[in-house]
Amino acid sequence: MTTTADRVRTYYDANTWKFLLTGGHRGIHRELWGPGVGSRAEAVDHVHRLVLDELPIGCRRVLDLGSGVGSTALYLARRRPVEVVGVSISDIQVRRADAFAARSEPLPGSVSFRTGDFTALPEDLAEFDLALAIESFVHADPASAFLAEAARVLRPGGALLVVDDVRVGAPDDPRLDDVRRGWHATTLVSVAEAAALGDAVGLDLVGSRDLSSYQRLGRPRDRLIRAAQPVLRRVRDRSVWAESLVGGNAIQRCHRAGLLEYRLLRFERRP
Repeated sequence: MTTTADRVRTYYDANTWKFLLTGGHRGIHRELWGPGVGSRAEAVDHVHRLVLDELPIGCRRVLDLGSGVGSTALYLARRRPVEVVGVSISDIQVRRADAFAARSEPLPGSVSFRTGDFTALPEDLAEFDLALAIESFVHADPASAFLAEAARVLRPGGALLVVDDVRVGAPDDPRLDDVRRGWHATTLVSVAEAAALGDAVGLDLVGSRDLSSYQRLGRPRDRLIRAAQPVLRRVRDRSVWAESLVGGNAIQRCHRAGLLEYRLLRFERRP
């Protein structure tokens, strides 16, 4: 039986090089045009700056859950003397992250990457000061297992940062169906639901910041993808890339309709 993890692995194995080609700057997450951002490179790194600002005092060890090709890990290790361990479901992403790290200049911190499922992490991962998940939490199946594992690997008082889409509308709204299918977004929870799931495993939601206004919806590329939807829908059963583009268009529609918000959630593990 094909699991959610299998489908997510296939999705990223097939699409990572396309995300890098179309996104640029080694970022496969959304650009955020926050205050002071003046270029695409800065927009890609804006979420990294937000994470940097959230590092706990005295932070030494960071776990990146859904680390992609390592852009977040390298950003943090360039600016702080922290050890960053990245976990990705995709071995292709891990190999690319290793290659990028090998070509990087000497770092104040350190980075390493490994293949794994963040709902069932290796037992040797433990005692992290910070865990983070940028646009990966939506893939968790179930969300409760992701949060339980995050709580397990954090030291008491450690923090979990989740930057992702959260649901505002009803869970059965049919407009969310293409998001769930196209982006394998199994977990589309509300802030209240995320707080309750975290509370059950010893994580307190202590901050929720809406970053939705920093997105740029309806760029020329987005309008082209929207116009191509009839064709993309016909071929998405045979193309993981077409499926992704249908999902991306649905994400934009749902944000415009107020069904989703893009938020930074901060949890802290209870002592």
